[in-house]
Amino acid sequence: MRIAMLHWAFPPVVGGVETHLEELGAALVRRGHKVSALVGDEEASGQRSHRGISVHRDPLMQPRSDPDARRLYDLLSRFAERHRPDVLHAHNMHYFSPRHADALRRLKEAQGLPLVLTAHNAWHDRLGREMLRYRDLWDRIIAVSHYLADALAAQGYPAERIDVVHHGIDPERWVASPAPEGTPPTVFHPARLSIDKGSLTLVQAMHRIRRLLPEARLMLAGTGTIVDFASCQAREVGMVRQEIKRLGLEDAVTLDAIPWAEMPAAFRRAHVVTYPSRFDEPFGIAALEGMAAGRPVVVTRVGGLPEFVRDGVDGFVIAPGNDQELAERLLYLLAHPVLARRMGAAARDRALRRFHLRDMLEATLAVYERAVTPRSLPAEV
Repeated sequence: MRIAMLHWAFPPVVGGVETHLEELGAALVRRGHKVSALVGDEEASGQRSHRGISVHRDPLMQPRSDPDARRLYDLLSRFAERHRPDVLHAHNMHYFSPRHADALRRLKEAQGLPLVLTAHNAWHDRLGREMLRYRDLWDRIIAVSHYLADALAAQGYPAERIDVVHHGIDPERWVASPAPEGTPPTVFHPARLSIDKGSLTLVQAMHRIRRLLPEARLMLAGTGTIVDFASCQAREVGMVRQEIKRLGLEDAVTLDAIPWAEMPAAFRRAHVVTYPSRFDEPFGIAALEGMAAGRPVVVTRVGGLPEFVRDGVDGFVIAPGNDQELAERLLYLLAHPVLARRMGAAARDRALRRFHLRDMLEATLAVYERAVTPRSLPAEV
């Protein structure tokens, strides 16, 4: 099968969607499918191969509010004519830019391409409501969690076209091994550094932890090249840095721009992983990666996170925005290393048994097959 992927960004840009694109695309290639991707790039256009995926970058794929509609359609049309996909798989194009969705509508009418959407988020603002006019454009819609499937259906997306496909883990990438000898008790937050992801709450929790465990350390990731459409990353990183300084934690907290290729090594330097999001996290793939690396995880009871983390088994599930409860759970795991290792082993077993890359691949291919089956009714926009 020939599969074309569309999204705003691609590695080395760091983000859950970008990780998913790379892993899914590479898995499809290994299975013998041909995969091409058309993605955005602020500075350059061009083509290269990445893990067997033919990656095309063009600034027109950035989600601006006013891209040149004719040039955008021509770009998509040329891309489709060149690769002749059996299915076109767009990621998060139910938001950000109506022009992109409208260009896909025209392309579908002109070339009859089946369209699959993976929704990695659900938005409830004005633009999210406006984009509902394209809800019937998609032949199939993949939601990355049951939470997200319910949210999309509640918004008005056709429930009969929605399939839940959880993210999957490549076991060869994530190897469980203990932290190096002499490593101080360390907590790792592998998500984008932002207020929504709980970074500020976590710094405040670390202040509490250090009162009882002065040698504890915290690693914060996600300060490098990320998808930042709201242009709030620099401001929020500044807020977190200011809080670290105010609480006197400069020697206890590191902020690193960790490339995705180096994330396995980062997990190995930690004893506990946390993902304390304050908003309805659609899934939280980095927390699942922490589980696959054999670390207990502490997450919040929001969105799709409770769908894969079992409270008291793989780690702990707590209320969002509560730095005291977060500190108590993290401190408990740091102070009880035998329990932490046992929970980490359970977490890894669950990640590889229930959220394997193979299962995600098979489920996605099944969605493609349903999408390419001729539909009796045309899409209405």
